[in-house]
Amino acid sequence: MKLSPTFATVWTVLALAIAAGAAFAGCGSSPGETGALQDGGVGPSDATSRADTGFVFGGSGSGGGSGDASQGLLTLAPLMTTVTVVVGQPVPTVQFTAYVGGVQMGAAWGIDRGELGTINSSGLFTPSGTIGGVGNITVAYGSQTATTTISVVIQATDQGDPDYSASGYDAGTGGYGGVGGNGPGPQPTAAQVTALNGTPVADPTVSILYPYTGTVWPEGLLAPLLQWQQGANNFDSVYIDLKEKNYEFKGYFAANVMPFVNLPIPQAAWDALTFSNDGGGDPVTMTVVFAAGGTAIGPYTETWTVAQATLQGTIYYNSYGTALVKNSDSTDHYGNQYGAGTLAIAPGATSPALVAGVTSLPTNPSPQDAGPNKPANGTGCRVCHTVSADGKSLVTQASNSSASDYTDTVYIDLANDTTMGAGTSLGTKNLAFPAYYKDGTLLLSSSGKMINGDSSSKLYSVPSGTAVAGAQGLPATFQGNVPAFSPDGAHVSFNFWGGSLTAGAGATDAGATDAGAIDAGAPDAAGATLNSDQVSLGILDFDGTSTFSNPRVLYTPAGGNPVVYSSFLPNSAGIVFEIELSNPAGSWGYTWNGNTSQLWWVDVASGMAHGLDQLNGYNAAGNVYLPGNDSNADAGGTVTHPAAQEVMLNYEPTVNPIASGGYAWVVFTSRRMYGNVAQLDPWTSDPRNYPWLDEVTDKKLWVAAVDLNAQPGTDPSHPAFYLPAQELHAGNARGYWSVEACHPDGQSCMTGTQCCGGYCQPGSDGGLICTSEMPSCAGELEKCTQTSDCCGAAQGVSCIGGVCTLSQPPPQ
Repeated sequence: MKLSPTFATVWTVLALAIAAGAAFAGCGSSPGETGALQDGGVGPSDATSRADTGFVFGGSGSGGGSGDASQGLLTLAPLMTTVTVVVGQPVPTVQFTAYVGGVQMGAAWGIDRGELGTINSSGLFTPSGTIGGVGNITVAYGSQTATTTISVVIQATDQGDPDYSASGYDAGTGGYGGVGGNGPGPQPTAAQVTALNGTPVADPTVSILYPYTGTVWPEGLLAPLLQWQQGANNFDSVYIDLKEKNYEFKGYFAANVMPFVNLPIPQAAWDALTFSNDGGGDPVTMTVVFAAGGTAIGPYTETWTVAQATLQGTIYYNSYGTALVKNSDSTDHYGNQYGAGTLAIAPGATSPALVAGVTSLPTNPSPQDAGPNKPANGTGCRVCHTVSADGKSLVTQASNSSASDYTDTVYIDLANDTTMGAGTSLGTKNLAFPAYYKDGTLLLSSSGKMINGDSSSKLYSVPSGTAVAGAQGLPATFQGNVPAFSPDGAHVSFNFWGGSLTAGAGATDAGATDAGAIDAGAPDAAGATLNSDQVSLGILDFDGTSTFSNPRVLYTPAGGNPVVYSSFLPNSAGIVFEIELSNPAGSWGYTWNGNTSQLWWVDVASGMAHGLDQLNGYNAAGNVYLPGNDSNADAGGTVTHPAAQEVMLNYEPTVNPIASGGYAWVVFTSRRMYGNVAQLDPWTSDPRNYPWLDEVTDKKLWVAAVDLNAQPGTDPSHPAFYLPAQELHAGNARGYWSVEACHPDGQSCMTGTQCCGGYCQPGSDGGLICTSEMPSCAGELEKCTQTSDCCGAAQGVSCIGGVCTLSQPPPQ
């Protein structure tokens, strides 16, 4: 079963020509429930089921005649038919016919999924030829309606990537296609195609390095880069088959360069694959066969899941060695100035944009000494940021006086930044990594080990940066390190670094179990003293104005390994957090100097915790599935990424405040290898110490799906994917996920999450605009206060974090 997605912001640049389906009165759709062509995707927002239903009766159609029962029963033919479109060949059509009492009649026709094709007034269905799937064809005659399904199957074949160019590419800062690698493959020779279609032989030294089997992909993402280990072979071509229920792609490609070790999946094929997918019961199978000198080698197979939604919002992250700004007070490996700042990956982008950071003045500003190789005074750096959940503002540290002084905390209005990335100083210094309230009006300061923290954790108004008078529940000695507010604003999590708190009702001490989970221990009595230990994950409730209450310790890791960063799930019922496993140089909370970490989650209600094993790199049997480059030792090379270490290189999680497709989405820093594109020593990321423009650091951002409403004490995560559009040659960290700054009423939109009023509905000209007026029910990704507000409540759509969205993936 597939639920109709809403008008969705998507993370790709697509050009799908999709016709809107015929609309007719009386079929239960609100004004906003029509198909729409998005920035790369389709968004029919009615949340009715797309299950195979045969035909049903009822409703108030607008066909000819009175249509009452005395004329006879309304039926249609054919029933539950399938049409197969072979891309590049004439598009077939299906003629539907309406009958009343067995007599053919003219009637009104419609389809609920306009992206699949159109049906005209005479009942002729014409597939769009770009998207496969199952839709509902409905005919209306008078007071009667009848419905059946239409299944559209797409078959596509490429010989060479349509985007291949012998003259090369301007890959941009994100690398080719936003994912790096050596670019698309040209058309293979006839001999190569013959070899690839032959009977392959197995070679156990060959393996797929990326993507990972079991990955959950969102719709609308930039296509991934397929990367492999070729063993002792010298591949000259590859065949890629991508298959699901309603779509199959067969691609034949010659080598882009030699050695031939990676290839992007063509973007058009990836778009069609993901938007044609039918959810959890429709796995994608990738089969790969290589050829070398006329011999086929393989096959190698992976299975993936496609979430029935696109990702929402913008990711803001720290970049060191960025090419988008120059503000260092030293020179890089090449003797040139480099930059550091906060960048953003917006919907539809293939490269990031600078949002915080300015170019610094040279140390000697005289014209004769201000050449390109001169270092600056280092005062333009803007890093260590936090973003409000509503996407309107950002706070970050600024080196305003010198490169060694990051005491200044600045505010940036993301909707209208008049400071050109410099920011406006808050009234209080040393407020790095605070918990930022959802609307950007308050912050709870971080206090403890992390850089430029407060002397104790306090509540401040933003943008003034002044302490909130009369704040309650924060003792003068309390230190909550790297805190984070929940999306609903009702809780805040933190590393319990200093001071003590008085336990509220239901406070718990977490105790270890022997199965990898952490079970909540006996509750502390109300009024008991909770003492800090610089290790545990603590939580406080918050009233949204000035009072904190009900402190408790949710989880204490075994062995004294501290909790570092934490982030709530969209429903505020769970927390994803980092456990630092080692910091050999004493650099608490960082990703550098050999530090290792893993990510976990905890259920707030029960206090039960468990590792995010699949995200970290373990399979269901507990074995490491991340590839590593241990095989380099066989060829006398250097092993920089032993597989056993890869699972301990995951840091700094932040959860998207908007759930999509029944999943929460976690962005995190990882120093794991990225296939064969990035295999340096994991902690090589300082531009001063290596040729960073010619090599790719492993310090990158990754994204993983996490099941919502998972059983406490179990692993709800899935294997991660590389975040497209991040700067390829820079060291990237601390991704912070937020929605876009909202649009006022009357402005165009694609989802309700883009609108200050919360709803995205058709305007007078039929285009979608923001409005504060609630429709009869809220579509997916529109505002809600309870699940009954949502149109698709009966089909699994829930009100999560104030937004209507799927509460769990479609059933397998």
